[in-house]
Amino acid sequence: MASGLLASPTRGGQSWLAHATFANGLWVDGQTRYGAVLASGRQTLFHLAGEAGFHTAAVMPQITLDWPESATMGFETILAAAELDYRGQPFNWVTMPDQFTLTAMDRLLRAERVDDRPLFIQVATGSSHAPWVPVPELLAWEAIGDGHVFDAVAASGEPPEEVWRDSDRVRDQYRMAIDYALETVLSYAARHADDAPLMIVLGDHQAAGFVALDERPHVPMHLIGPAHLVGRAAVDWGLASGLFPPDSAPVVAMDKMRDRILETFSSTAAGAGD
Repeated sequence: MASGLLASPTRGGQSWLAHATFANGLWVDGQTRYGAVLASGRQTLFHLAGEAGFHTAAVMPQITLDWPESATMGFETILAAAELDYRGQPFNWVTMPDQFTLTAMDRLLRAERVDDRPLFIQVATGSSHAPWVPVPELLAWEAIGDGHVFDAVAASGEPPEEVWRDSDRVRDQYRMAIDYALETVLSYAARHADDAPLMIVLGDHQAAGFVALDERPHVPMHLIGPAHLVGRAAVDWGLASGLFPPDSAPVVAMDKMRDRILETFSSTAAGAGD
């Protein structure tokens, strides 16, 4: 694993601006620019991956309504909340726990492949999104099933309107949610270590100021996967080994990552796994 810091174009919300910035390699810091980039015909990472022979997909558990703009983003397959088929109780605004999302992705994209193309997938996990009440628990992967196994936790604890009366409690819940999100992703990576996909784990934006208590736009980026690919990117991108980049780590604008990914991996795409 190697880690670094990026500067996000947004904070406290509007995560789609960060997603567009990362995928398009353009600084998208408002809705006007977002509309412009959608209309521009700019090739995203996903268009380019599709042209290189990948099956591109978006796994979007928080998308519950029509998403017409996705037609311009380069995704061949889109799995929104309905397609992921979570049968358990929601965690307030969060439709399903990250562990179910990753399990459904494996079932629908990795286990049920229709061809031999490698996969290039955007997964927008949701458990680290407000209101952070309640926070799921990491369960045995084999026990996930249709999601009903999460019902007891989903119904537990105090409601958001009670917790959010106290800023200290909100910050505690946020920390626990981030801990769950990272624990889940790292457990998923460990589970697939024998046939490791290359994973870029990205924080899209800081929480609201009263939660983050930090006005910087910095977000973490972790690269997990085959050692030769992680090592190459770590050198090219100036990443530090491990989960925590040092305080002295350079902060890279998020819009620089599209071209960096292309420059580092274009010649090795066939060996990048899925």
